[in-house]
Amino acid sequence: MVAPRLSPLTLTLPLTLVAVSCGPAAGPAPALAPATVAIPPAPPPEAPARATGGPAADPSAPLSLPAAASPPAGWIEPPLAEQERARAHRNPFREHREIALGEHVAIVAANGELAGPGGGAGAGRGGGAGAGAGVFAIHERLGVVGPLKLPARSTWVGVAGSTWVVAGSTWVGAPSTWAGVAGSTWAGVAGSTWVGVAGSQADSLYAATPEGALHRAAGIHEALRPDGFEPRGSVAGATAWDAAGALIAAAAGERVSVSADEGRSFTAAVVAPGKRVRAVLVRPDGVLAAVVEAPARGQRPGAPETFLSLDRGQTWKRSAFQPRTIERAGSWIWNGDSTCPAVLSRDGQQWTRAASLDLLHGRPPLDSALYLSTAIRASAAGSFRSTIAPPAPEPPPRSAAAVGREPPCKSDDALGAGGVVGGILGAYGASCKGALCLLHAGPPQPPPTRTWITAFGDGLCDPARVPPGGACAAHLARPPTFAVVDELASTVTPVAAPEGCPQPVALHNAAGAGVLICRGGSGSAAIFVRGAQGPWHAEGRQAIPAEALGSIAAAPDGTLLLRGPALPASAQGREPLQALVRRPLPLGVAQAWRRIVVPDGVAALPAPGGAALLATSPAASAGARLDLALDRPGHPVFALARDVEVDQKLMRMEVRDDGRVRFRGVPKPAPEVQGGPKAAASGPREARWYALTHGGELIAEAPSAPAPPAEERRFGPAGR
Repeated sequence: MVAPRLSPLTLTLPLTLVAVSCGPAAGPAPALAPATVAIPPAPPPEAPARATGGPAADPSAPLSLPAAASPPAGWIEPPLAEQERARAHRNPFREHREIALGEHVAIVAANGELAGPGGGAGAGRGGGAGAGAGVFAIHERLGVVGPLKLPARSTWVGVAGSTWVVAGSTWVGAPSTWAGVAGSTWAGVAGSTWVGVAGSQADSLYAATPEGALHRAAGIHEALRPDGFEPRGSVAGATAWDAAGALIAAAAGERVSVSADEGRSFTAAVVAPGKRVRAVLVRPDGVLAAVVEAPARGQRPGAPETFLSLDRGQTWKRSAFQPRTIERAGSWIWNGDSTCPAVLSRDGQQWTRAASLDLLHGRPPLDSALYLSTAIRASAAGSFRSTIAPPAPEPPPRSAAAVGREPPCKSDDALGAGGVVGGILGAYGASCKGALCLLHAGPPQPPPTRTWITAFGDGLCDPARVPPGGACAAHLARPPTFAVVDELASTVTPVAAPEGCPQPVALHNAAGAGVLICRGGSGSAAIFVRGAQGPWHAEGRQAIPAEALGSIAAAPDGTLLLRGPALPASAQGREPLQALVRRPLPLGVAQAWRRIVVPDGVAALPAPGGAALLATSPAASAGARLDLALDRPGHPVFALARDVEVDQKLMRMEVRDDGRVRFRGVPKPAPEVQGGPKAAASGPREARWYALTHGGELIAEAPSAPAPPAEERRFGPAGR
């Protein structure tokens, strides 16, 4: 997304470095005009020391920021330990998949044993990433709901009518939303081995015990309660289940039992005498498919066969086409082979190879909404894959129908694996000069903490309201569901978007707090914050476009800084650098944020006590000069250094634990190799750290400098 350019700010203070600050507005619009403050000339090096009664500062000594008198914020969380940080980079649902699908809801669970005894979140700390996340439902209109409380010892979950049901059996087949052919057990959700969804008008949830006793919950919200499931009928010895439309089917021995009354009663019929049913599939229109296996002949297992039923399982007929494997994806019963697809047509008898996979893969699955990210993501309403969309394909001409046993699919040698396209552009453009290169670099990202706020990808947009070429996530009809993730307890707790934020734009995390930027009236930025506990807190609006706010940085005491848009690194015509700074106050304080507008600004960092460290480079210097100042709330802007000569390409500014300011830069090549063949032969120059002295010089730090910067030692280099 391209951030909108801000209108230039005209100043009439010649020969003076200027910063503009304004307090946050409590309400829909800024209440006060910005106040203009002139930065005084840098004091002599000895002034700060003499002001406190100490000795004069050595001009060659590293420059340090003054200590803040205010205490740290009470909501700060310490960073994760080094051994725990690898977990923070993993999506808790990366090993989950859609295991049940209805008309408007999908059920998602883990491949491994990731749920507690009741289908909820476990508390284990060593079970691997995602352990304890549990079973979640994704409803197209309602978003993400969970974790669900499945009955203990459940072995199957399905959806029908308008409730949840669980029954006891073993799930067999390929890893998808169906029961297949292979006799492997799917392990994971509170002992469950299969999950399914059904319901002709409203999706319902079903679950079963290993003994085959069926249970029903009245809906996804009821399934959140420990007592939300009620007993239904049973199918003794059931080894496979499926559900779709108004039907629930269970396979036991050579029989398939079907219920059309929400699991209260079942009617059984033999599929093929003497052949055990290994899998049963239910299509929403009432067509059923069953996979049976003949008894083994010596050491050779019997070949599986597919049977079809057009009358809700009362009678069965051997299919004219025998796929090598079979699965159900929504309303498609097919061989699951994207290279050589064969799909059971709408008539429930003929198999077609002319079905377009674009109809299936062109619709996003609902389970894609379960991926957690700080990015705001959304899909168009009505575009999801379900048990009725796409519908089963039309029957082919009889001469074109697939018949007989499916042969192995011929590989297409013309299909290649495609190489990697594109390369990584340099983080810093070759055209930038000196201090202007800082414009390309955002502030150091805060490190991951135990808890962080994230967003599901379940936002919805109305496609009719999205302009041509527009992003769905920028025109939401329903904001996404957010979540609080506890990295140590391995829990995910969904939370609703805050009231007053119909259009979230960006989400950031710093030191245990989540900062949500929403588009307010006239495009202004409305700010909401929350911690691991408690609700969202509204912290006012700022007169800056919501889309213009970029990355976040944090000082050790909880001072936060949101930087404005990345500006072009040209010497002429630069717009002022903007940032929002938050003092280390309790969450929910309306006047915690203030806006800073810095003419000729190239970088800004948070400093303890709600201050901001500002780096500027006069336009006339073309990046060859640097000024540094400290903007403290309630105090005049304090000049730290003026007219610092810059021979390097400065790529990053940061503050160490001891308050020393330093820059990372690429040194200027030696004069004797400039522009000549030796310059190319010497290869890229290695970046170095440079300390800023009281005398206003950038001195290269020794490679053995023992103290890492505050952001890396205290917060870590990998932020969220």
